Amino acid sequence: MSWCGRKKNKNKNKKKNKMPSTSQDAKLVRATRKAIGQLLAKGHPYISDAARMLGTNPRTLQRRLAAAETSYSELVDDVRFQKACRLLENEKLTIAETASALGYSYPAHFTRAFVRWTGMTPRQYRTSDS
Repeated sequence: MSWCGRKKNKNKNKKKNKMPSTSQDAKLVRATRKAIGQLLAKGHPYISDAARMLGTNPRTLQRRLAAAETSYSELVDDVRFQKACRLLENEKLTIAETASALGYSYPAHFTRAFVRWTGMTPRQYRTSDS
């Protein structure tokens, strides 16, 4: 199931694997990813909660992420994708349990996102290398 390391690039004009321009930007992106990961365990990762964890307000966080050439929603999407890949390795977890662990309220929403990321459903992904 190593395929999951390669996220499908639907928007070809968009830069992928963007590197933040400064070490401050890189630190902010890492800290934001960490906050998102922690918030996913509790449900939906709202930007207001992440900003609070980082000691700033949501608008400032948005501006600083934009300066680092990313956005909060892009980071949430990427963190969810990486976590989905890890969770799908555990065949004991149902797709619904995986969706819930990623902060999705319905498994169908997770399946739609996973298809957008990879071009296949979570079930197809699980059986692709079996």
